[in-house]
Amino acid sequence: MPRGRIQVENGELAYELRGEGDPVVLLHGGMLDSRMWDTEMTALERHHTAIRYDARGHGESSTPTERFRHHDDLRALLIALELPRASLAGLSSGGRIAVAYPDLVENLVLVATGLSAMVTKDPFVLEQNKKVEEAGARGDLPAAIEGILRMWVDGQHRAPGVVDQDVRRRCQEMYTETITRHRGSGFMLMDELRAVERVGELTPHTLTLVGDLDSSDIIEIADRIESEARDARKLVVPGVAHMINLEKPAEFSEILLDFLAGS
Repeated sequence: MPRGRIQVENGELAYELRGEGDPVVLLHGGMLDSRMWDTEMTALERHHTAIRYDARGHGESSTPTERFRHHDDLRALLIALELPRASLAGLSSGGRIAVAYPDLVENLVLVATGLSAMVTKDPFVLEQNKKVEEAGARGDLPAAIEGILRMWVDGQHRAPGVVDQDVRRRCQEMYTETITRHRGSGFMLMDELRAVERVGELTPHTLTLVGDLDSSDIIEIADRIESEARDARKLVVPGVAHMINLEKPAEFSEILLDFLAGS
């Protein structure tokens, strides 16, 4: 299980590589880290070179101290690992990164993805964002984390108590470690493309997955990708919100492997 670090401009990325075969790079969600892909790494390594990494400002990667671009880091990783092309699977903010370089992508799996420059309209997300900001201003980290969990793990259609508590605990741990270690710098110092205006430029064979309990903004983005990207289809996963692979790991791995095998 080779693990390593690569140098990027003004920083480092921690990564793990397993297996042999066509390469698949897994991009984690915002404020999470590459541990969210534990199940998928095991499933993929049987037939693929499976790669996961911590985005800058997350996990074991370096804390940014000046402005940077996550998609530049992704390109640097592919170059360092000598991968001219790869399939990419990204959840949420990981999907925002994955859409930046369609020319480098064989297959694209966008899981509960947002797109840079999208406008947040969902009232529940706006309400929870306000609570997170207020908790942050008064230094109440547990309350801030709870607001993030409400937004992106529970969703507006479920009470916290009916969500898989192991999924909630894992996300809580990753959110807390990211904020404690990196102080949100992976978001505050990043620059992005305006991908929401460039969906029609997405040329890879694309699958976009969305939970039927997710934010209305995320569901709208999935609809837009299906209608505007050149070769995309949408799959709605019932009974889950944003963390599709964590809530339904076996089903998600099967969907991912089938999509890659059929490409």
